Amino acid sequence: MQKVAVIVLGCPKNTVEAEYLLGILKNKGFYLTGDINDADAVVIHTCSFIHDARVESEKCIKNVLSLKSKKDIKLYVTGCLPQLLKEKITEKFPLIDGYTGTGALDRLPLLLLDKKADNPLKPGGLNDSKHRILSSPLPSAYLKISEGCNHRCSFCIIPDLRGKFTSRTIESLYNEAKSLARAGVKELILIAQDTTTYGLDLYGAFALDKLLSKLAKINDFKWIRLMYAYPSSITDSLLDVFKEYKNICNYIDIPVQHVSKNVLSAMKRPLNTAKIIEKIVNKIPGIVLRTSIITGFPGETGKDVKELIDFIKNGYFQYAGVFEYSDQKEVASSKLKSRVSQETAKQRRVEIEKAQYDVFKTKIDVLKNKETEFFAESCVKKGKKYLVTGRSAFQAPDIDGCTEILSKKALECGGFYKVIIKNNEGYKIKTEAAG
Repeated sequence: MQKVAVIVLGCPKNTVEAEYLLGILKNKGFYLTGDINDADAVVIHTCSFIHDARVESEKCIKNVLSLKSKKDIKLYVTGCLPQLLKEKITEKFPLIDGYTGTGALDRLPLLLLDKKADNPLKPGGLNDSKHRILSSPLPSAYLKISEGCNHRCSFCIIPDLRGKFTSRTIESLYNEAKSLARAGVKELILIAQDTTTYGLDLYGAFALDKLLSKLAKINDFKWIRLMYAYPSSITDSLLDVFKEYKNICNYIDIPVQHVSKNVLSAMKRPLNTAKIIEKIVNKIPGIVLRTSIITGFPGETGKDVKELIDFIKNGYFQYAGVFEYSDQKEVASSKLKSRVSQETAKQRRVEIEKAQYDVFKTKIDVLKNKETEFFAESCVKKGKKYLVTGRSAFQAPDIDGCTEILSKKALECGGFYKVIIKNNEGYKIKTEAAG
């Protein structure tokens, strides 16, 4: 029996695919190991969304190839990098033993058995979820509701890597969610390249509101969280669902990228983004919004940045990931003129981050001495007490900082507790026990 180790790079969507892959391998009789030094074969599930992700993927391949030179081990590369390089991946890395794209993970077992796999670069990624193996011991899991993207943002390579937008059926997602609930999952996080366009291809209309309503009726889920919402696909009926169900977190991740129409036009993004955000905040008072912003985009001016910062200061977002523009020759924006220097882009990023942190600090100050629900993720003895780290309902995993409590007793990891917000250290929120 071959021992296989899987290395996962990139975003939560890659995590879900890797969990599907683990299930596929185990179902085919392979033994899974977390130690690449103990493995007969290593699989690297790659990301190539931006330049840095591509560099990380290639660095990881080179590291495993160095191990391959010392021991008898096979290396297979899956995911976005093969989709980007196509057959040229074997020219760049001639010592790898095989590859598959995002939509052909089910063919990997054939490669591991030294058999031929047809169409290894099939785009997509709606792989079989029947044998999914969760990679975290905590009761939190992602549910990938669709694949691909039909938007042609000028900076984005995803449609070329993952193909056209394709939704899973409500029934299949409900069944997988029920399976996750039976496995003990308490936090369900909906993800896709574009979650709010969900259902348009299958049902002829946006159907995320219907999907969320159905999932919210699974009482086992304490938190249901929505990520990667495309601004112009957010409907009134979707926002109504947030107000109707208590287990849907009052939280939406909406990557706006910018608010200046000059930059949005060059990005080929919705020009009414600012009005959409204002509408959401007015319709759901207290909603926590996270966003992503790109600065240093070709043609961006100081005036554009001031407009963005002024918008941020309105306090619409509690969290924002700010990124300097990443150029790739495969995307349309690489042909744009009026380039912004790296030094200027970095300076602008720092200014935007400072403005956003000031907003965050103000919001946390308002919440001081108020009660919130806390999801414990780690518990470490610290003197006579226990330092427990986790998240509140308004914090998504890995990206929104954390919440801490110094507890007199050990708290169960994966448990939910009531705490009182006291202060913050950066994006770390300090609390004490409620009651």
